[in-house]
Amino acid sequence: MEPAHRQTAVRHDASTGGADGPRHLNLGVLAHVDAGKTSLTEALLHAGGAIGRLGRVDAGTTQTDSLALERQRGITIRAAVAAFSAGDVTVNLVDTPGHPDFIAEVDRSLAVLDGAVLVLSAVEGVQAQTVVLYRALRRLGVPVVLFVNKIDRRGAAPGTVLDGIRRRLSTEAVPLGAVRDAGTASALVTPLAWDAPEVTEDLTARLAAHDDDLLEEWLAAGRPLGRARLYTALARLTRAGTVHPLVFGSARTGAGVGQLIGTISGLLTPPAGDGAAPVAAQVFKVERAPAGGRLCTVRMRAGALRVRDRVPLGGGRWATVTGLEVFEPGGPVRRDQAGPGQIARVRGLEGARIGDWIGDRIGTGPAAAASSALPAPGFESRVTARDPARHGDLHRALSELADIDPLIAVRPDRDAVRISIYGEVQQQVLAATLAAEFGIAADFGPTTVRCVERPSGVGAAVLRMGEPGHPHDFTLGVRVEPAAPGSGVELVVAAERSGIPLHVYTTFGDFRTAVLGYLAQPLACGPHGWPVTDLRVTVTEAAYPPAGPRAAEVRYTTEAVVHQAITRAGTTVCEPVDRFAVETPPGTLSAVLGLLARNGVAPQVLHTGDPVAVVTGTARTTVIPAVRAGLHGSTHGQGVLESRLDHYTPIPRATARRPS
Repeated sequence: MEPAHRQTAVRHDASTGGADGPRHLNLGVLAHVDAGKTSLTEALLHAGGAIGRLGRVDAGTTQTDSLALERQRGITIRAAVAAFSAGDVTVNLVDTPGHPDFIAEVDRSLAVLDGAVLVLSAVEGVQAQTVVLYRALRRLGVPVVLFVNKIDRRGAAPGTVLDGIRRRLSTEAVPLGAVRDAGTASALVTPLAWDAPEVTEDLTARLAAHDDDLLEEWLAAGRPLGRARLYTALARLTRAGTVHPLVFGSARTGAGVGQLIGTISGLLTPPAGDGAAPVAAQVFKVERAPAGGRLCTVRMRAGALRVRDRVPLGGGRWATVTGLEVFEPGGPVRRDQAGPGQIARVRGLEGARIGDWIGDRIGTGPAAAASSALPAPGFESRVTARDPARHGDLHRALSELADIDPLIAVRPDRDAVRISIYGEVQQQVLAATLAAEFGIAADFGPTTVRCVERPSGVGAAVLRMGEPGHPHDFTLGVRVEPAAPGSGVELVVAAERSGIPLHVYTTFGDFRTAVLGYLAQPLACGPHGWPVTDLRVTVTEAAYPPAGPRAAEVRYTTEAVVHQAITRAGTTVCEPVDRFAVETPPGTLSAVLGLLARNGVAPQVLHTGDPVAVVTGTARTTVIPAVRAGLHGSTHGQGVLESRLDHYTPIPRATARRPS
């Protein structure tokens, strides 16, 4: 009889896929807001036979925008998956958000992609978020196909957009067609005439600049190469991210959509994965299932995942697969297993969080570490339940959301809860989620920047068993002192090993691991109310009675003694400072400099040139939202602001207290 659970960490099964197995393409669709990303997703699903009629964003009938707030605002908030067929390839479309508040959701989705379609409007061309998204794709090594949408709209200028792409994004955009009657309802796309001498000459030269073998063949032949050879080179260079095929079209009329499907299936589809390898899958989305529990969306990298498999989640955690759905044309379908390249919704992974790996973590390039490299939100907001009697429910609901998403942090605050966020639109999403999934009406206060505290000096404390005021059977002494900025928390165990309770080793595998876990509570809130970091904690003394302490006594003692030591050391509150870069057309540079000056930002480097001027420097994180908000008007929508946490700097003691 088959056992109830199978350990999959070391299992090999040659029955699922392999070098000649089914082919799957996991494709992202990304764009600046209003470029037509969700409409293109609908057009691809319709052309691929997955849906019978096109949905409309303005009517709230699209397949991938399922949240009420998504339908209301006409924007994508959460990554969604839908599948269609392109010949022998199953394409899983991952529809990703375009709003800057959800850049974390975008990056985590990018980590599971084989390629992406970056959508631009034939009217507006390269926009600010287009540049940001393109750079994110390149940073993560995701191959890109460009789709210039809305060729049928009045004002469409495909040639001007192509020039902008080559100036602002990449000189290696390769158009695979041309547009006739642009800006009219009858706009059409004429595919590339591969056999025309001028086309093969230009394409051979463009591709040979990046392919030495192709260059040698071209020189040896003394003439441009044939279509088959050029297509092979184009596919290789596309998957390498060296060149970017470009397709013109209209999601509304369907022009160019068929060519786009042929382009992505022919040029982006990777080889089939290894179904005989140990299971390896990435969790990139976690939802609450309607019947309770977690519903995890995973990208299969290798091996097979089956119902009833008991799988490792990392960090000593295990879970059992109780249900599994694989995304197929027409929607998710219940299956007994998922194989390489597939995207599946999995039940039973109750301990899983976004960014976790199931089974083996395998090297998949820069995108594999995307979710772990994301910066934590730089702001927080105070959340209150409109019904004071539901304060406890609010805290539990937000804690559950934070347990799913490692980028969300929650802490109690009297009759409210504080939660880390990226921006105000994200507040609205959280409010909608609390109302829809938990039945809680909540209000969000103004956002405030998240500071940290660093020890100002050295502080020591000790609690000894048997002494008044210390009821636990465990002695612990610690010393707290400053460490290098950015170093985080360092733990040094200088106490005699004989004083370390052996059962703590047995329970946690390592005393250091146990103590580091116990430090989370006292370091979460320092004397001024902010998290404490950049410190060295040295265990100077430890002892216990012959019977040994309980694990809870070790934890309570650690929390209390570390809190005392930090209080005696004193702390300095430090606010975050971002390193930023602003790109703007040269004609709007003076307006940008004025915007920065009004927000107290002094540029450090200024470079003027064509097509953009670049201003770089550092700025207090707290002013970045104001700069971002003012940039659109100052640059007529053409400015690009990129910022990332650079360091923390001390702030005046008078303003150091965390709002309570």
